[in-house]
Amino acid sequence: MAKRILTMTALSIFGVLLLLGILEVGLRWWFDTRGSEQEKALYLYDRATIDARAAQLIGVPYLNFTLNPDWEDVNARGIRGELVAVPKPAGVYRILALGGSTTFGHALNAEESWPAQLQRILRDEYGYTRVEVVNLGVPGYYSLDSVVSLATRGLMHQPDLIMDYDNLNDAVIRIYQDPACYSGDTPLYGFGMDRGIWQAAGAELPSSTLYRFVAYRLGWMDDPLAVNSRMEHTGWCPPEPGNISQLTLLASNPPVHFERNLRSIAALAESGGAQVLFSTYAWDRAAAESLLEADSSLDGTRALMMAIDEQNAIIQSIAADTGALVFDLAAQMTDGAYFQGDQVHQTAGGARRQAELYAQFLHEWGGIKSAEP
Repeated sequence: MAKRILTMTALSIFGVLLLLGILEVGLRWWFDTRGSEQEKALYLYDRATIDARAAQLIGVPYLNFTLNPDWEDVNARGIRGELVAVPKPAGVYRILALGGSTTFGHALNAEESWPAQLQRILRDEYGYTRVEVVNLGVPGYYSLDSVVSLATRGLMHQPDLIMDYDNLNDAVIRIYQDPACYSGDTPLYGFGMDRGIWQAAGAELPSSTLYRFVAYRLGWMDDPLAVNSRMEHTGWCPPEPGNISQLTLLASNPPVHFERNLRSIAALAESGGAQVLFSTYAWDRAAAESLLEADSSLDGTRALMMAIDEQNAIIQSIAADTGALVFDLAAQMTDGAYFQGDQVHQTAGGARRQAELYAQFLHEWGGIKSAEP
């Protein structure tokens, strides 16, 4: 009996190892032959290969970093998607989409991002054949980056409508940054967690494609191309305080910079003759609530939830003050299935749903009639 049990155990272990081996080889083959450059960096390349290839981000004046024109799906201006004509052709209604990785389309191809899907839906389903949506989203950007991006690159595209989708990265700054840098006397006053100098940097990556695929999907592993792996701190700000509750940091870092930056976006839009639309931020809030129900000591989760909620309220208030349009996406897109394992970045279906909601709102608003054939 013992020998039989031992044999069955050995066969079971062998079967599991064989299955894992098949999955490893299959995933490696798939991403090697079918994967995008971003997927290869996520699941195949080691750190040396990533650093030797063209980086997704490059350093630029004023903005610190932006998308590399040599990267897949990025045009010559460092913007994701196809080039649009400048000056803008007569009769074209142009929309600029501002934001960070959730506007860029993290882990999605360019056509799956919500700006690209918005353009497609407005053209194909509503008949606005002369509408163009330009995706100015860049991973790691927060609201100050959106201000500078709009001023230095956005207005040159002569937008008719500017859509801003900022919130999460500003919230992260507030719950991690030392108040001495957030509101103290420093050259980085309010800039955001000692943004530092862009450079290639980061730890070595696991060699297993299967492990990296599972770890990334479950949120155990960061994107090796993420901006936080490509920054060297300036040293002008204290390090993130590890002995202070994130709830305390949140209370010490009021959203004054977030509000100021969004008001600057509204003013820049007005200066360029464009309407602005502010969108509240949607994420898998129910998943965060479940985590808190299971473990009430998760101050970071609670602080993030509070910060996002507070800033969503500010978005609606600013829109009322400035005459901007506002869309409450957070109230409309609550299904956790719309988000990836990290609970904030959209799946392709989530980006599609976001684009559908925006398109319906814009159609009912009626301000893009000029884009009809």
